[in-house]
Amino acid sequence: MNNSENQEALAEVRRMLPEDAPRVVELYRSVYGDEYPIKAVYDVNSIIEQQQNGDMIRIIAVTGEGRVIGQVAVYRSCISNPALYEEGQGIVVLECRNQGILDRCMKYGHEEVYPQMMEQLWGEAVCNHIYTQKVAARLGYYETGIELDLMPAATYQKERSSQGRVASLLLFKTFKISPQTVYLPKIYKDSLRYLYSVYDFGHSFLEAGEPLPPDPTRGSTEIYAGAGVARFTISELGNDLEDYLLQAEKEAAAQNCCILQVYVNLASPANGAAIDILRRHRYFLGGVLPRWFDSDGLLMQKVLHEPNMAGIHLYPERAKKILAMIEADRNSVMV
Repeated sequence: MNNSENQEALAEVRRMLPEDAPRVVELYRSVYGDEYPIKAVYDVNSIIEQQQNGDMIRIIAVTGEGRVIGQVAVYRSCISNPALYEEGQGIVVLECRNQGILDRCMKYGHEEVYPQMMEQLWGEAVCNHIYTQKVAARLGYYETGIELDLMPAATYQKERSSQGRVASLLLFKTFKISPQTVYLPKIYKDSLRYLYSVYDFGHSFLEAGEPLPPDPTRGSTEIYAGAGVARFTISELGNDLEDYLLQAEKEAAAQNCCILQVYVNLASPANGAAIDILRRHRYFLGGVLPRWFDSDGLLMQKVLHEPNMAGIHLYPERAKKILAMIEADRNSVMV
């Protein structure tokens, strides 16, 4: 057994303690250098505060000498539903990969921590490799969409694992169902039926055939300038949606964003009219987002360059079908 295998065999998997935080920072630097787009991961005090507040819970693999050789985390990332946690930031040091560390961390979280904390969990599995996708499949996640070119190429420069921007596979896991009425935009009726077919949510489905309401559009914008990503969450649709969208795009352009994402509530019977406007502005299907607004959401996306399709590696057959669906829809709005 070599040294890295010894470390894996002896590693303890548990929740992070405050004294582990400096070595968590070392873990990020060993894999990403200083290029991880969320800079708070390099701040020891921020890492400790997030864990104490319940905003981010890290499960780590730590050796007897105290070195953190792997982690996975759950964190509040959805501004429209603080109860929805994202699982992500699965990291293993290079010399200890392919030895089950990430699998052990995720298994511990799903068995010992998450079911007591939440009803719905989601994640974004990067598609420059399939390791996380394989683990997610074993843990009962289902695929609901793909975010094209979400992560910048610089994030993976240190380990040279991608030649361009990296897509992410949307994954969800339900611990407790929340039946609701979902309004399907007519143009995506068949696509969304397929995306929902993998899990019995107890939902009722109707067509989203109503016009936009006369009230003003309300929403919020998140801009991740380091990653070149802008996210527009529409909390209330209004008949000024097109003007709202153009203003949001202007703000994103000022910060050089090349990936634009719009989140629409599928509980609104007017979401079909909203989708028509988005498609006219070259937004295309991204995927279904269970419990995004507590009610379900729909992701629409726009890529301001030719996406790195050749760099997308998918493990589940269902994910490959979803990619084909998304690519076809993108082609249709680019005409």
